[in-house]
Amino acid sequence: MKTLAIETFELTKKYGNKIEAVKNLNLQVPTGSIYAFLGKNGAGKTTTIRMLLGFLRRTRGNITVVGFDPEKDSIAVRKKIGYVAENQRMYDWMTVNEIIEFCRAFYPSWDFSLQKQLMERSELSGSMRLKDLSTGTYEKVALLLAVCHEPELLILDDPTSGLDPVARREFMQGIIEAFQQREKTVFFSTHIVNEIEQIADWVGIIDKGVLIISQPLDKLKSLVKKIHIVFETDAPEINIPGIVWKEKNGREITLVLKDYSSEVLNIINQFKPIGLEVINLTLEEIFVSLVR
Repeated sequence: MKTLAIETFELTKKYGNKIEAVKNLNLQVPTGSIYAFLGKNGAGKTTTIRMLLGFLRRTRGNITVVGFDPEKDSIAVRKKIGYVAENQRMYDWMTVNEIIEFCRAFYPSWDFSLQKQLMERSELSGSMRLKDLSTGTYEKVALLLAVCHEPELLILDDPTSGLDPVARREFMQGIIEAFQQREKTVFFSTHIVNEIEQIADWVGIIDKGVLIISQPLDKLKSLVKKIHIVFETDAPEINIPGIVWKEKNGREITLVLKDYSSEVLNIINQFKPIGLEVINLTLEEIFVSLVR
């Protein structure tokens, strides 16, 4: 395992006596990875991120972010991370230049060349007022402010959910060009799955506060498969460890397995099917299968 940018142990957040928004979360985010943190609305993504940032106190468990506990060393953590939130708001009365100058004053490590690159790519004018920007352009300013001080870790909490497909694609491209080339870590929380597949190399899926998957993307896609099986007569009952979804229709069965292997095929072939197809799934299809 590489060194870890984020690590949690048994991290739990309870509201009142009953509601557990996050349950015993053991999360490991390798340094240098682009880690997609996926879940439906209300799955616990934002609660987790707020604890990682030190904005929300945990009920129990341990957290280490870029080497620090965010509750005990909040200033040290915030110096080393960049953060863009869903529907993030800034000082809308400021111009782009004014908000950059305001934020730049806090960071001696500010990268002027990266600032220029991002402004040119986003076609930002320094005289534009934040309140007059489109949603997509506004988010690009937020990204610029989050990355130009050269943080070790960039945390993104569903920042593209309100953007149109073109703006989302441009935002993703901005992350790739501005951050991945510097071999830093990106922790990207989202429920828009199909686009994060283009840039992520690790995936974690949280459902109802429980982390159900955390793996490199290529390994996840090699293990989660759909299998379509056809029999000469009515399909038998097939029970294989690791089935997450199954549909039976006459002579046919369709399965989604989370632990595909050659041993699985050997078990299926014992039932003597007349047709068998193993189907690769996209990350979005995997996500839907695991949290349905």
